[in-house]
Order: sequence, then structure tokens, then C-alpha cells
Amino acid sequence: MEETVFLVIGITLVVIAVVVSVIGLRYERFPGSRPTLVAGAALLVVMVAATTTSAVINAREEQRKHNEEAAAEEQETATKATEAGESPKELEQQGAEEAGAAGDLQLTTPEDGTLAFDTDVLDASAGEVTINLDNPAAVEHDVAIEADGEEIAKSDLVSEGSTSVTAELEPGEYVFYCSVPGHREGGMEGTLTVE
Repeated sequence: MEETVFLVIGITLVVIAVVVSVIGLRYERFPGSRPTLVAGAALLVVMVAATTTSAVINAREEQRKHNEEAAAEEQETATKATEAGESPKELEQQGAEEAGAAGDLQLTTPEDGTLAFDTDVLDASAGEVTINLDNPAAVEHDVAIEADGEEIAKSDLVSEGSTSVTAELEPGEYVFYCSVPGHREGGMEGTLTVE
């Protein structure tokens, strides 16, 4: 529903812009009067605000869905661990070991271009930490690491491919995020805990 509203408002905004451009090029005295100019400018401001608002609402809804899916996966992991007689932490550690070296972390973005990572929590051991990003979407993303508001390292931008970022990290909490303007605000960030 939110995506449809965004598309309708966005298309309407484009149509208004094209119509105003065509009329403005054909008629020398366009818009004709100051009240018409003010009304037209106000309409464009309202349409831009509506487009932006619907985009933010859509991104939040996608993030909420993503968080619900992540919580369901965590619950499933905990259930499997209980059935196997292991703690969820032990099961996660086994999965991390199977995925690769202790310092190599995996991160994926949705194929549909949604502004989200597949997880908002990563854990690593102190030392050289690499975050491998797989981005199957046509939308460009990267992954950056930040500590105390300062960027430590950043990968290359990638679409329909993979990239990675590596940094020497001491124990502590860091933030990983996509540095493309608007993507972090749309929900593409998470916490990296280094022990």
C-alpha cells in the first residue's frame, strides 16, 4: 500500500513538473500573476513533502518487517539449540565458524532494493575484521564502519555484486552502515560488537 502511494505521488509530481515546463516554454507571461505563481510553488512544495514522507514511511515499514523476520530467525535458532541441547550462543558460534574465518563477517541486502541489511547485529573478535557485503540488487550500496561518529573504513559502492571492508578493530562497539545518502536514515545500519 505504502509503495503504491509513493508511486502515485511521485508520478503526479513528475506530471506537474512536465506540464509546468511545457506551459512555461510556450507562454511568455506564464504564470500570469503573482497569486498563480505562489499557488503553483506551494503545490510543488506539498507534492515534494508528500513524496519524501511516503518514502520515509515505506522505508520504516520495510525495516519493521525486516526486524520481525530477524526476530523470528533468532527464535528459530534458539529453538534448534534447545532441541540439540546447546545454548543459542554456541549454535551461533558454530555457524560463524562454518561461514568462514573468525574475522570475516557476512552481510547481504535484499534483492528487491529495500534499504536494509539482512541483520542489524554483527559480532567479531578483536583484530582484523572484514565485512563482506553481497548486494544482489541494482541499487548501489556499500558498507562502512564507524566509531564514536568517525568513519574508520568504507568499501567500494557495488550493485549486483560483492564488496568488502576491512579494519583493525579493538574490543568495543562500532556501527556499520551504508554511506549512500539516505540509506542509513532508511534503516541500513547496525551494531558491530568486537570482543
